[in-house]
Amino acid sequence: IREARPIMRFPRPVGWLETSRALREGWRFRRAVAQLTVRNLAQHTKGSVLGLGWLLLEPLFLFSVYTAVFGYLLKVRFDADSGIGHFALYLLAGLIPFDAFQQSVQRSTGVLTANRPLLIHARFPGNLLPLVEVLTGLVTETIGLGLLGLAVLGWGQGASVWWALIPCLVLARLLMTLGVAWIASVLAVFVGDFPQLLRMVLTLCFFATPIIYPPTLIPAKWKWLEAGNPFYWLVTGYRAVFLEGAPPPEGFWWLLGGSALLAVLALIFFERALNRAKDFL
Repeated sequence: IREARPIMRFPRPVGWLETSRALREGWRFRRAVAQLTVRNLAQHTKGSVLGLGWLLLEPLFLFSVYTAVFGYLLKVRFDADSGIGHFALYLLAGLIPFDAFQQSVQRSTGVLTANRPLLIHARFPGNLLPLVEVLTGLVTETIGLGLLGLAVLGWGQGASVWWALIPCLVLARLLMTLGVAWIASVLAVFVGDFPQLLRMVLTLCFFATPIIYPPTLIPAKWKWLEAGNPFYWLVTGYRAVFLEGAPPPEGFWWLLGGSALLAVLALIFFERALNRAKDFL
């Protein structure tokens, strides 16, 4: 009897099946995702007088408070020769992307529990539920960027040719948000205190990023934190395109590539942990 030769097996690409299946399901359920996004927007403003206006009023309230405290009372300036109007524009350009990220990620922590029937009975693709929250944040960000563009034009700076890169800015923010939302939504099922911990981490990230203060106020011994802070490159990219008439810095393009990789790895993690997470719902 001849000794049987072992069959050579080529290992499958890590996560390739999860990623391709998720993309196919996302396209197949695209109408359901759009309907859930509209319903999500309606639920956030249900029973209120202003309706969808609250999606814009809340971040504008924070913008007004920060402008009054840091721009008017403390006289913080992003440029030594600029006034409070210049400070307000730089503040708004930083607040809009960070707020869209923060709101989407925080809401994603409860999305699997809130939609348990869809996951258990309807067999709805679970990875699309955090996507709905991210798309909801995209709506508010789009409105905010529209107001920022009008403010820049009203200030007399004029539109720059680099405004054509705005979709790249939004894409980087979307990919980074989606990656973190996928991870956060699953971890929140296993760890009950995760939403509270996440809120604290996001608050730390907000104050560690030069959003309400210029980068020049960061002590020299902490400058190395800028290179490793993804929010720094995100905010800097938005400000460069909208306010400075310049392309995003090199670090932003690294952020864009890293965000794409994060989204893929987070999707793989989500798909492999979802079945186990259903036992905890």
